[in-house]
Amino acid sequence: FKACYVNINKEPRRVVLLVNFNNEKTSTSYARYLLSCELGRFLNKDEHVDHINGDKLDDRVENLQILSQKENNLKRIKELNLETKDIELICPVCNKMFTKKRKNVITKLNRGKTPTCSRQCGGKWSHRTSTPSHS
Repeated sequence: FKACYVNINKEPRRVVLLVNFNNEKTSTSYARYLLSCELGRFLNKDEHVDHINGDKLDDRVENLQILSQKENNLKRIKELNLETKDIELICPVCNKMFTKKRKNVITKLNRGKTPTCSRQCGGKWSHRTSTPSHS
């Protein structure tokens, strides 16, 4: 690259603008650029650069790590303490409002199951959705 400019965007996060010898421009996060230089290779699209201490302006190489999208999402959920938060739902069987831990709801949804307010409603829902109707 013949030129490199570093700016801070509104997130705030440092972004590097790179200009090649054909005057074509590209941009990437400064953290991604630094880690790529440190490793001596371009990072794959599925490699996400994470700031270990959560400070998006702390671009010291020792504060950077490569995570998968899933690992990065899980870290963010823990940082925001979302895994232990309760969420309100409406039971699809009895229409009552109930609360469950967010992480339990996500686990059920990821397994293709529908959260219900109780084991009794869960059994009814399971029977209703798994038995073909005889009309």
